[in-house]
Amino acid sequence: MAGRKRKSYSKDATDPDFTEGEGSTSKKSKPKTLDPKKFGGMSEEEVMKLTLPDHLKPNLDIIFIGINPGLYSAYIGHHYSNANNHFWPCLFECGLVPKKMTYQDDAECLNYGIGFTNIVPRTTRGSDDLSRKEMKEWSEIMLQRMAELKPLVLCFNGKGIYEIYKGKKCSIGIQEERLSGTDTVVYVMPSTSGRAATYPSRQDKLKFFHELKALRDRLLLQKGQRSQPTSCT
Repeated sequence: MAGRKRKSYSKDATDPDFTEGEGSTSKKSKPKTLDPKKFGGMSEEEVMKLTLPDHLKPNLDIIFIGINPGLYSAYIGHHYSNANNHFWPCLFECGLVPKKMTYQDDAECLNYGIGFTNIVPRTTRGSDDLSRKEMKEWSEIMLQRMAELKPLVLCFNGKGIYEIYKGKKCSIGIQEERLSGTDTVVYVMPSTSGRAATYPSRQDKLKFFHELKALRDRLLLQKGQRSQPTSCT
């Protein structure tokens, strides 16, 4: 990475379709005048003081990870909160959870072995507002946390998210390298944003959720554990 200019993968986080894990390319975010109604009359400075809560516990099956919270995610206080994001429909349709859920149920996903976090907790307009030093420091903290939590799979929601973290290009799917210093398998999926250009529809993204579930089931089988319940009766 030395001597190379870091490529930006984020959107302007004031866009209501921006969520952590977006992974889209854009130029460095420029200051804008915020619509006072967008964030309930809160100023940008006030919104950036908000944080997006993690939902984590040891030995989860899957932890979904983004780069850092955008303004809208922090304001709402839930993961993948925009109606145009395909995350929640895909999570149910692939069988990872036994019922239809929304962003308001993100904490409940812990009951099904699923957690949520970001590499950097600081709220910004976009990931290009994070310095390399900040990314490096928080990546090390994230690795320490994952070593303690021991999830089976760490899923990066957005190819660009993983590329920022690793500092190099990657392919969608299971990564050859496990998370550094851990036994955690890394899976990279396309961004679940409804604006993702390469995989724009829910059906386009659903196959990756099926692959993720198959990976989880295989790892649980190897550990001699039964998978989480995934159907309503």
